[in-house]
Amino acid sequence: MKRVGVHVPAWIAVAALMAGCTVGPNYHRPDTPVPAKWNQKPVSAGSSLSQQNTHWWKNFRDPTLNRLIDQALVFNLDLRQTSARIRAARAQRVIAVAAGLPTIGARNSINRRRNTFSGGPGTTTPLAGGFGLPNEIIDIFQLGFDAQWEIDVFGGIRRSVESAQATIEAEVENARAVTVTLLGEVARNYIEVRNNQWQIHIAEDNIRAQEDSLAITRSRYEAGLTTELDVDQAAAQVAQTKSQLPAYEIALKQTIHQLGILLGKDPGYLLTTLGQEGPIPVSSAEVVADLPSELLRRRPDIQVAERQLAAATAQVGVATAELYPKVNLTALLGFQNYQPDSLTPIARSWSVASALSMPLFNWGKIRANIQAKEAEKDQILFAYQNTVLNALREVEDALVAYYEEQKRRDALRQSVEANQLALEVANERYTKGLAGFLDVLVLQRSLYLAESDLAQSEARISGSLVALYKALGGGWQTAEESRTEPRPHRS
Repeated sequence: MKRVGVHVPAWIAVAALMAGCTVGPNYHRPDTPVPAKWNQKPVSAGSSLSQQNTHWWKNFRDPTLNRLIDQALVFNLDLRQTSARIRAARAQRVIAVAAGLPTIGARNSINRRRNTFSGGPGTTTPLAGGFGLPNEIIDIFQLGFDAQWEIDVFGGIRRSVESAQATIEAEVENARAVTVTLLGEVARNYIEVRNNQWQIHIAEDNIRAQEDSLAITRSRYEAGLTTELDVDQAAAQVAQTKSQLPAYEIALKQTIHQLGILLGKDPGYLLTTLGQEGPIPVSSAEVVADLPSELLRRRPDIQVAERQLAAATAQVGVATAELYPKVNLTALLGFQNYQPDSLTPIARSWSVASALSMPLFNWGKIRANIQAKEAEKDQILFAYQNTVLNALREVEDALVAYYEEQKRRDALRQSVEANQLALEVANERYTKGLAGFLDVLVLQRSLYLAESDLAQSEARISGSLVALYKALGGGWQTAEESRTEPRPHRS
């Protein structure tokens, strides 16, 4: 029995051996210098190991905040968009991988043919299809398969797969970045809701106290113990404080509306849930920030920029591969018969072919594309470096705001206590006729402002803590946790 062999040209064999060659630059993570430590030192010094706290909001010990966070993680529409982008990136990687694999397709056809060889109707001739068929109209059924394969000699397809994989990883990190931002925004808006409620509470308390002072002043005026000017000043003080309420109500309702959107609900979804006044969430635990070097691997936006840089570097290789030859292999196997249900074909055909193509003259198009991809890679590198610098600034800003605002909060507490004592003395002296009403007005106003500023300061401390979490990418913890929990091993 004779064996039929297919002889592949030598250059195809060489091309197959060269398939391990990959053109274009190999990616290396950029070496980005960062400070050895933060400029802002904690109020109470103490060495600690750092560990990522993935449930940072629980340090506020606020059940309502915990429920809002849980709902946001399930229903937020921005998070759902990131999931869709990850699916799309994974599909693009499948497309990139498939470009380097052989493709097999079916080639089927039905032909109606009339033989017009000499001999007249019904005459059988050797030329009639080569099978002694009569000169008549016949149907030919053909069934075949063809295969095509572009050999990735210079690694253009492999670079494309690298780029697609890096894009997937960038989208995964982007989902983390959206999660960090989302949870921070939920916490920040919730703190603002409680702050506005406390501002309303403080204003209403002061209005009641000022209305009591107005009633006393009117009684003294009717008794001839004071002037009408004191009554007018007391009434003006009450009206001025009342004018603050609508502004706080507006801010309160708008913040609740924003929270509803963050939870993927309509703006009025939380009006009933958050309608009752609650305390401003405060965390009493000392926060220990990671070292700046940890920021590079914990901040998801830095990871997104780094993975985008890897994808752009691989795209330079994809563009460079266009300068080199392309090797394509094709094969065909087919059968034909006059009856579609016949198991014995009357003809068989096969073919194997190879093709080599390469660019010779294209007016600099390919090299211009390479230069464009290199420029895009440089842009993303600069964006990566800028992202790192902004991340360092955000951490420093959050640390300064968190620790310095605590000093301001302590001073405001002393101011509130001092104003309360002074107002009590001023009211007593005024009712005894030993002092004018102006002293009472000034101290009432001073106490109201101090109480309002104290509530604002408490909210700012909690907001700065949330900002610090966001700036560190979720990588902060309490001092107690850092002393008791070991750091997990990271390969």
